[in-house]
Amino acid sequence: AAVWTTEEEGALLDFLASHLSQAGDGNFKKATWNTAAAHMAHNHPPVQGGKSSYHSFFFALLTIIQLKKSYYAVADLKSVASGFAYDDEHGAMILLDNADLWDRYVKAHKDAKPFRNSGFPHFASVELLLPSHSRGQFI
Repeated sequence: AAVWTTEEEGALLDFLASHLSQAGDGNFKKATWNTAAAHMAHNHPPVQGGKSSYHSFFFALLTIIQLKKSYYAVADLKSVASGFAYDDEHGAMILLDNADLWDRYVKAHKDAKPFRNSGFPHFASVELLLPSHSRGQFI
């Protein structure tokens, strides 16, 4: 499976933010996703020898679904209730003294695992696309 870079994910989020008016009933239409895929293929072509199919409608949609899952995992980490000190650059900053607590947390919150000691650079961009910030639009 192809994986987009952080830069490519950001470009997709920027594209969707600039097309919020096309979301209509609260969801982007297939035409917007196809346009996003074409935009990504044109502006961020795969490396030589790579497959261009990762700029397809379905891959763009799956990327956004994963980014949305990451957003909610990080939002939970940022809440006081998680018990962790999270920052957008370093993640939950897990050290030896709280590693056991982290392991128990991740068992119940599997989407949080990548943020042990890494931040989520797209938090604010995804947040702008969520219903509470954009009158019901997203996916």
